[in-house]
Amino acid sequence: MKPKVVDFRQSQEALRNSLREGMLDAASHLLQTESAAALTVRKVAEAVNCSTTLLYSIFGGKDGLSNALYLEGFERFKSEFLSYEATLPDAQKARGIQRLWLYANNYHAFARRYPSYYMVMFGDAIAGFVPPPESRQAAWESFTPLIAEFEHCMQTGSLPASSPSAAARLLWAAMHGVISLELKGFYLKQEHADELFQSAVRAVLISLQHPPG
Repeated sequence: MKPKVVDFRQSQEALRNSLREGMLDAASHLLQTESAAALTVRKVAEAVNCSTTLLYSIFGGKDGLSNALYLEGFERFKSEFLSYEATLPDAQKARGIQRLWLYANNYHAFARRYPSYYMVMFGDAIAGFVPPPESRQAAWESFTPLIAEFEHCMQTGSLPASSPSAAARLLWAAMHGVISLELKGFYLKQEHADELFQSAVRAVLISLQHPPG
């Protein structure tokens, strides 16, 4: 029997990927259980019992780690919506305006469930961190289901024909405005935030259904 040959480079890459995943999990845990302010290279390194030098070699420093969390947040956001949608009974999977509402409510629920992640994705939670252009492009791609649904609405006549991408950006801006204020504590009661969020989404959808002129 031919002896098994160990591929050193392959083993090293597997180890590096495993370490990277463990560091990202530790950073995610710190982000959600403490705050973005508590997210330091030293704390993440301590959580996985490694040197800060090793973490720097894998992520390139705090900006690289922050960027990984930024992308992880959008990946979670996209996959959670698709997973949630898959659990719905067929009767609730109707496309059109109803599905846009489903998307909006799921977006709101995600922000409440992962407020620290949300602020990394859309706010200024990590001081000095600016996502590179390629990461911003990847982030926008997480809105693909929303853009696709706007396109479907326009093709079937639920909405007048226009730019699906522009419509998605308009709805996102309205949702984000309300949620950012909510997460920063500007509403005294949750029901106030709920009412304003629903009103903002409704206003956008009505404006798209009845454009000026």
